[in-house]
Order: sequence, then C-alpha cells, then structure tokens
Amino acid sequence: MPLPAPVTPLLTLLYQMGKTIERVDDHVYAAPAPGRTSGGVGGHVRHCLDHVSALLSATRTGVCEYDRRRRNTAVETSRGAACTRIAELTSALVCLDALVLDDPVLVESQLEPGGAMILTRSSVCRELAFVISHTIHHNAIVGQILQSHGVAVDSRYGVAPSTPDAADRRGEPAACAR
Repeated sequence: MPLPAPVTPLLTLLYQMGKTIERVDDHVYAAPAPGRTSGGVGGHVRHCLDHVSALLSATRTGVCEYDRRRRNTAVETSRGAACTRIAELTSALVCLDALVLDDPVLVESQLEPGGAMILTRSSVCRELAFVISHTIHHNAIVGQILQSHGVAVDSRYGVAPSTPDAADRRGEPAACAR
C-alpha cells in the first residue's frame, strides 16, 4: 500500500537527520550550542522527535500535545538512542493510514510561560505539514551548530523545499525596495 503523500517528506527528513547525526561523535552531539548552556544538536533532535511522537499520538487520542515534552532524555545525549527513536517513529509513520489525514485533532498550546493551555482545532494533515516545517527549521539550526564544530552538512539540510538553490537564484533581478 502506498504511503500517504504528506508522510514521505517527513520520512525523508527523519532519514536525513539520522544520517547527519551518525557522522558526529556523542560529544559533539550532546554539547550545548556555542555560547549557550543548552540547545545543542541532541536537544534539537529530541525536540523534533517529540513533535513527531505527539502527532502520532494525536492520531489515536485526538489531542496533539506538543508542549508536553520530556526533557533530559537519552535522545539528547546519545546518538544511538536518537537513531533508535528515529527508527521507531519511522516505523509508525510507515503504518499511518491515509484515512486519518483528514481526521480532526485539537492542538494544545501554551502561549506564555506558566500560562494556561489553550485548544485549537486542526487536522492530522495540517499538523503533519506543521511538523515537517518545524523539523526543517530545527534541522537548519542543527546544521549551523554542526558547522560551528567543523562538521560539513549538505547544502540543502534544513532548507525549505520552496527555497531555490543558489544556482537557481543566479541571474535573478535584485528585489526593488518600496
């Protein structure tokens, strides 16, 4: 049975994430971002995987709880744990039934520190699009962190699909300021 079309880009992102983190050691993976005390590669990977997990959970519960995450897990410090979690989530995504994409879900969000949670209406497909965009954004940050550690990353890693390649932008007229 073919995969639902919106699932494929997320699977590709998870594959790229796994291949990227396999190339670094656990020290670089777990280290905080330069000039910070947290927010290193492992933290960003854990954050993205938590979002995928929340989305998958919402297909069963009807509520997507992105802001209820477990921090300081092995995924933040161990590439092996991260790759295992990527494999688990990939397996679950491959089994996702296309019929659930149109299902309604409630998205629980905390808009201010210590503030109450609010619920908004959405659909599984819309949240899948959000998780894809969110993962691309965090992959871009991971790419910058890795480059600061001297690790080369693919030029398209963390770049939105709608962003043209540099070669595609050559010869474009300069944008006019208004």
